[in-house]
Amino acid sequence: MKFTLKIIGLWLCLYLVSLKGFSQSNEHTEEDSSSIVTVNPNQKTFHAGVYVGAFWANHSTAGLYDGYGFDEFGVRNTFANSILYNQIVNIYGGGYGGVDLIAQLLNVEHKDWYFNEQNMPANLRYTTTYMVGLNTRYQVDKKTNIIFNINASKLVVDGKFTISSTTTSNGFQSQAKQNQFTITGAEQRMMMQLGYQKIIGKNEKLKLMVEGGLNIIFSKAQKNMIYLNSDLFNGANNISVDLINIYNQVPYSYYSPKYLVGAGIGAFAGTGLHLTINPKYTVQLLYSPSYDRISIGYNPKFKLQNGFGLRFYYNLSQ
Repeated sequence: MKFTLKIIGLWLCLYLVSLKGFSQSNEHTEEDSSSIVTVNPNQKTFHAGVYVGAFWANHSTAGLYDGYGFDEFGVRNTFANSILYNQIVNIYGGGYGGVDLIAQLLNVEHKDWYFNEQNMPANLRYTTTYMVGLNTRYQVDKKTNIIFNINASKLVVDGKFTISSTTTSNGFQSQAKQNQFTITGAEQRMMMQLGYQKIIGKNEKLKLMVEGGLNIIFSKAQKNMIYLNSDLFNGANNISVDLINIYNQVPYSYYSPKYLVGAGIGAFAGTGLHLTINPKYTVQLLYSPSYDRISIGYNPKFKLQNGFGLRFYYNLSQ
């Protein structure tokens, strides 16, 4: 998550500089410490805080982790050229004349198993995950804010694929058995948001809130694994294959980075409740959809995503 840490580090530097500026400005306007401090509802103030919530990613980019891979033009491989086929049939299945580890795993003869396109993973999906971030707002007046947020998340993809096997008895083959195995993926995302926030309502404590603005999304495919596990051998013949590592090998290493890491754009919105605890502390409960282009994999498109969480602000200008 190095790229995430670098961006957050830059944000912290800017944040500290802004604090220094606010401090110097306040030195010239401070009254005697014994005087009574009054709060101007239209005073321009700077608030910083954190966001914690759940995130539901659109499943369209989960197909990046399906084992097909892509060519140098970013086009999805055919089944015969897919990374998963090559690993199962040629590398571990003895296709190049080596030992057939797949047959050993399934406890069948070399000729009694097969892997075709119908066995490939389908309908891979991201699981519900977390999102955390550093959120700020500059209060222009009592109801208007300019917001800047940095939110980060780690996504997980889960899916299944099969290897078919048959058994031979008295010269006849029985019906094919579908042996199911796991394929997973992991992905880092960071969202930088700049937008406008409006507070609605007359109640001094609890109000409604709406917001919207520009979203920039940095994405990185971090992990793509297959697990060939069998209960027959108590783990002795289990196989795990790192598909992402294969992209670091020739010829994929020449072009894969631009399809595994990317920066996309989008738009975000938000609506929810705005609770003022006191002049120092504010809490917001919000639903935050976004319409984003996640620039990894093949042919990325704009898709809707959803988030729900809590935002805690601290007034740094009081």
